[in-house]
Formats: sequence, C-alpha cells, structure tokens
Amino acid sequence: MVFGSRDGFGVEFHVERDPRLLRVDVFVAGLHVDAWDNAFYPPLLVKKLKDEIRRFREPAARPEGFTSPLEAFRSAESALTGEAEGWERFAGFRFLDWGECTDPALAFAFPDGDLLHLACRVLDDAGPGTPAAVSVRRAEFVGTLERGLVVAEREWAARRPPMR
Repeated sequence: MVFGSRDGFGVEFHVERDPRLLRVDVFVAGLHVDAWDNAFYPPLLVKKLKDEIRRFREPAARPEGFTSPLEAFRSAESALTGEAEGWERFAGFRFLDWGECTDPALAFAFPDGDLLHLACRVLDDAGPGTPAAVSVRRAEFVGTLERGLVVAEREWAARRPPMR
C-alpha cells in the first residue's frame, strides 16, 4: 500500500510482513530514508504521524531568509553540526524524527504557504549521501500522512495484545 509518491513524499506499508511491527518504507525526494530498518513500533508511529499532521495541517509563512530548499538544508545541517550558529532558527523545521528507523535521515520541511519544501540527506555506512529536495503541496503531504495514520491505527489495533 503506497500513499503519496516516492519522488515527492511517500509512505509504503507492508502490513503482512511482521506480526508485531509495522513495515513502512518512507521516501523523500526519491530517497528511501529507512532502507536499513523499516520496522516501526506501531504506537510510536501513530504518535509521530499525528504530531506531523498537527504541525503541517495549516499553511505557514516561508521562513525568514529562505532562498531554496537545498540552501536552507545546508544551513540547517551546518547549524546542527556546530559548524554555524543558529540551530534554534531551524529546529522547528526538523522532519522525520520518527524513532530509530529514521535516525540516519536528516530531513527538514520548510513551509511556504500551500507548499512544503522537503530536503533530506541519508547517512549510511559510506557516510553522508547527497542531499535531495522536492516541493510538495501541503494538502497532499498532510493527506499522505492522514492515510498512513488510518493504516497505522488499524494495524496497531490488530496487533495489540488482548486486554486481561
């Protein structure tokens, strides 16, 4: 079950693969951000999806000084690693902080009215990959998260142990 787009933002559920965990592949700008581990703990995934939906449901203004998704990503990454100052300016744009499955992905979602500019880099054994960016309609992005939430909640309910 795929929601969204692998080239933009997408989530692909593999509900039949694990009796306890949810297998979900996450894509940002063509990058498979959780290729090394896609087994999410269902309650955590449900919480994270709800958090992201709340954050991005309403249009928001473009960040001050925003020029392009990749430039903003590079500035945020430099601030995060301590190479530059101003991390607090970018902290609110951090995206995909969904637990250990997405830990190797550094991703940001920069609002721009009815658009979201997503920028991401995946770190793997070979080191940091090339950053990628894509602009998506905010409503489509939120819709992808909402459809994913429906599946995650349904599958969590099916996997929960019976109450005693």
